[in-house]
Amino acid sequence: MKITNDEKNILNIIKFSPIILVILVSLFVSNIYLTKMEEAFTKEIKLTKQKYLIENKQIIKSKIDNIYNLITYEKDKSEQLLKAQIKNRVYEAHAIATNIYEETKDYINKEELLSIIKKVLGSIKYNNGRGYFFIDDVNGVGILQPLNKSLENKNKLEFKDAKGYQFVKTIVQTIKDKSERYDTYYWFKPNNNKDTYKKISFYKYFEPLNVAIGTGEYIDDFENDLKIELLLKIKKIKAENNSYIFIFDDKGTVLSHYKDSLVGTNRYNIKNNLGKYVIKDVINFAKENKKGFMRYITEVNPENLEKQDKISYIRFVDNWNWVIGTGFFLEKFNKEIEQKTKNLLSSKEKSIREIILLSIFITAVFILLSFYISRKISQKFIIYRSKIEDENNKAIEKERLLIQQSKMAAMGEMIGNIAHQWRQPLSAISATATGLKIQKELDCLSPDEIDSSLTAINNSVQYLSKTIDDFRGFLNPNNKDRKNFMISDSVDKALNLVSSQFAAKEIEVIKDIEEYELFSIENELVQVLINIFNNSKDILISKENQKRLIFIKTYKKNNSFYIEIKDNGGGIKDSIIERIFEPYFTTKHQSQGTGIGLYMSQEIVRNHLNGTLMVENATYIYKDIEYTGAKFTIEIIIV
Repeated sequence: MKITNDEKNILNIIKFSPIILVILVSLFVSNIYLTKMEEAFTKEIKLTKQKYLIENKQIIKSKIDNIYNLITYEKDKSEQLLKAQIKNRVYEAHAIATNIYEETKDYINKEELLSIIKKVLGSIKYNNGRGYFFIDDVNGVGILQPLNKSLENKNKLEFKDAKGYQFVKTIVQTIKDKSERYDTYYWFKPNNNKDTYKKISFYKYFEPLNVAIGTGEYIDDFENDLKIELLLKIKKIKAENNSYIFIFDDKGTVLSHYKDSLVGTNRYNIKNNLGKYVIKDVINFAKENKKGFMRYITEVNPENLEKQDKISYIRFVDNWNWVIGTGFFLEKFNKEIEQKTKNLLSSKEKSIREIILLSIFITAVFILLSFYISRKISQKFIIYRSKIEDENNKAIEKERLLIQQSKMAAMGEMIGNIAHQWRQPLSAISATATGLKIQKELDCLSPDEIDSSLTAINNSVQYLSKTIDDFRGFLNPNNKDRKNFMISDSVDKALNLVSSQFAAKEIEVIKDIEEYELFSIENELVQVLINIFNNSKDILISKENQKRLIFIKTYKKNNSFYIEIKDNGGGIKDSIIERIFEPYFTTKHQSQGTGIGLYMSQEIVRNHLNGTLMVENATYIYKDIEYTGAKFTIEIIIV
């Protein structure tokens, strides 16, 4: 292996530059280091302070963000929890009524049964007395209304809520449907006939009496219980650095604090020793900014610090109008920075001594080693270059073999495709030849019929020959020339190779082709398309009793060409969609797939076609029907 002039120059640089560099470093390192040390030390102190400040801010931000997320999560699922709660309550009441009916049906009438059920269910209260059960009949008459006896035996069919909704008619419809359902309306609370509140109810049909048993809860009452529960949870959470978590409402009332004596008090108009309304300023900051850091002077601190300068992270909880926050005191922060500064100063002095000694030692060692290394570097360089060349050649060969393996893995399907595509022309040849023979035996064969039959046979033979050429061209490992070709031709070539399988499996292909010309390796693109088509086919044939559709769309956008292929196979599971391009990953049985098709498709697109291959699940409308399936997108960058 001959060494070139450029390689000789590189070897000379490697041989002599360490010696020169070591000498230069030895001459200047002391002066440069001592000159820059003070500057570096000052900068390091500043950066340490900034970093420590950022870390402290991040700690309190993370804590408040977690609490905010907890509150938001509980608040968002409150309606769902409320629905589950009232449904369970109605089911319990329905079970009680059913049990009473089963035990008494043989010796009491319906009036007596209703009386017993009213007495039992009317005595049940829950949620601190707010929750109760009601019963309405199919005519909209209130049968049981424990908290408002004036509504019992009264027809409520035309009752309307604050928005004009006739919710009693929904109860009646539930009875008629013999079903159950949720309902939402705006109604008055007991002992309050002025204001209406959003209420969620649940009704369930009770067949023995042809009535509906129901219950409901006002969302704000449920959320108030939830707020109390959340405040108790938050109270148990400890902030970092001996700080504390505080919560106010937008009126300044303390909802949570490390000082229990402050909870429930209003501190909106309390000033600090500088005459500032701290809580008022915090609330206004939260309302205006929604979240952020705020610096202020407070008179409340858990460690009796001399200075009460504090940085807090504050967030505003919409709908509930809560202000949550925590912070740290700058006096304690500055003391910790001062200690870190002393440690850095001591470390700096020690580092100066160590670096001077180390510099002297390294200088001597490098001068000695450089001579030895220079003699070895040439041999190592040549060996390494040879190894790299071998590895590159192996990688190229491995990639070529993988691509061919991917093609050969599809050969079983290709043979099936050939069989499908040959069946009809072979049948035509056989039928034509048989017809000629019969006509000859009957002595009724004319020259025109002979010409026509031979032409038909020749056409079928030409079709068979073209089929073989198409498959042979696809499987040819040497067909890698770059050339200009039309995208529609490539799509048609890929479809021709799988068309018989698609026809046999009743797969319909819908094309939306925007024509454009590519300069690339057409055979590689055809292989990628076939791999994607086969992937869609395998999914679609598992779907019974539905149309099997594959959509192909090509278009040009900005500086890229795009090919989109999607199906209506239901999509790829979220748990595996990130892995489908991994080598040898497959969801099929070992006998049905190798798992290299999509991997090689991605490699071909990336390394040979100058593009990317992406996959996602897509939902779309076709002929007024909504479908879901996998969508593969090939993006080829225009060069």
